[in-house]
Amino acid sequence: MYLCAGAGLIGLIAFIWCVRKGKRQTEGIYFLILMISGGLGVLVCLNDEKSTLSQTGGIQRPEPGSDTLEEDYILSVEDLSIREPYRVTVENRHLTKRELEELFTDAVKELECIFLGENESLDHITKNVILADSVVDGRVDVSWSFDNYEAVNLSGELQEEALSEDGRLVQVTATLEYEDVQAEHRFSIMIYPPEKTVQEQFYELLTRQLETQNSGSDAVFVLPKKLAGHVLVWTRQSQKKHYTVLLIGLCAMAGVAVGRKEDIRKAREKRNAQLLAEYPQMLSQMALLLGAGMTVNRAWERIVVSYENRTAGVAGDLQEIPVYEEMRITYHQIKDGVGERLAYEQFGERLQLQVYRRLATLLVQNLRKGTAGLSRLLEKEMKDAFEAQENFAKKRGEELQTKLLIPMMLMLGLVIVIIMIPAIASFQL
Repeated sequence: MYLCAGAGLIGLIAFIWCVRKGKRQTEGIYFLILMISGGLGVLVCLNDEKSTLSQTGGIQRPEPGSDTLEEDYILSVEDLSIREPYRVTVENRHLTKRELEELFTDAVKELECIFLGENESLDHITKNVILADSVVDGRVDVSWSFDNYEAVNLSGELQEEALSEDGRLVQVTATLEYEDVQAEHRFSIMIYPPEKTVQEQFYELLTRQLETQNSGSDAVFVLPKKLAGHVLVWTRQSQKKHYTVLLIGLCAMAGVAVGRKEDIRKAREKRNAQLLAEYPQMLSQMALLLGAGMTVNRAWERIVVSYENRTAGVAGDLQEIPVYEEMRITYHQIKDGVGERLAYEQFGERLQLQVYRRLATLLVQNLRKGTAGLSRLLEKEMKDAFEAQENFAKKRGEELQTKLLIPMMLMLGLVIVIIMIPAIASFQL
């Protein structure tokens, strides 16, 4: 303790010096920690001396109801040359006779109060009683017994069939136990049949009436129309199946809506994939025709006419190609008087893909600046399109390889099982 006090004092003096020198945030923080540590050490030492040793060198025993105290000491006996650790166990202080009587008195008051439960007095018990296992914060254990278990059981439940309107007297014995001391508390209670509301009495009477009706041999079960002066009206309860049907219909509508949305998404993805796949070939045709000296309008017309001739007469056998169908729409728009610029812009907007919008932009710029350099730009665009298509094919191939890992692992496991079963069977033989 003196060492802690000295360290704390040194830390205090040094911290005050650092504050005066303006070094509180640097060296001062270390001395502050030393001061706090020393002070806490002194408090711990004082607490240990106060809680364990009295002025006569004894140990302060725990109060009744507390846990057992265990302290470690160094036992020294010079005559026997003994110096070794020794653990001392100190039990809590036992109650005096007067304190024990007061404890049992408090326990009796508490257990009778708990015993009543929702009842008003011990002379008129009409509801279940509560049999507490312990009282006074768990310090006193309680066990119960009755001189007549026909009226009440050990769970505190009243036995209605054994009760009458005149009441039934029952002797109750509560055995109190604190450590090794026991005491008995006996008291009497008067138990009456449980008080029932008007509705409870009505339902009890109705149950008896229906039981009487069931015990008969009539082919038709007749529901009572009157009972105890009350008029009874019976209405068959609706099973509310229409709500179930309506709920199923709503779920079906939601499922159809989600399914249609998913179908539209898949159809859009399939169409976009076809458009991207046909883009390099369409660019190749366009660049070839422009290189032959045709204008954009003539090249566009040539591609559309070639597609229409190819699909004429075999519409049911040949699948439509989305990009050429869109080109045909644009071609007919131009023939109907729509300007080329507007027709090409609408072409890019309908396809909703970046590559086609870029192509539409090139065609619109061609109308403004002329055909100079357009073939070179289309060839560059075609080259980029082929590279993008190649990269997309590689990506799809890698995804397929990843998806094939699971069936390959399953096949490997099957092969291992096929090989191991005969081997294990041969070892057993």
